[in-house]
Amino acid sequence: MINFLIVVVVAFLAWKGYFAVRRAIRTYKKDREEHDSLREYLVANGATKFQSLWPFYRHALQRAFKIKMQFFSKKVGNS
Repeated sequence: MINFLIVVVVAFLAWKGYFAVRRAIRTYKKDREEHDSLREYLVANGATKFQSLWPFYRHALQRAFKIKMQFFSKKVGNS
């Protein structure tokens, strides 16, 4: 029984990790397509390749690990 629970938990974590990585890659690609002029501007002003790509990496990481708060929260209204 305990082995089954371990398998279920590991499968769930792998599934969530897959979607987090997928969301991060999509965000990175979309940002590069839409805001590549920012990277060109940074490189033209002396930034290294890593420094010019850091805003895109940071946004992708933030988006990948963003918790869907509407799932966990309840609407509280005045009755």
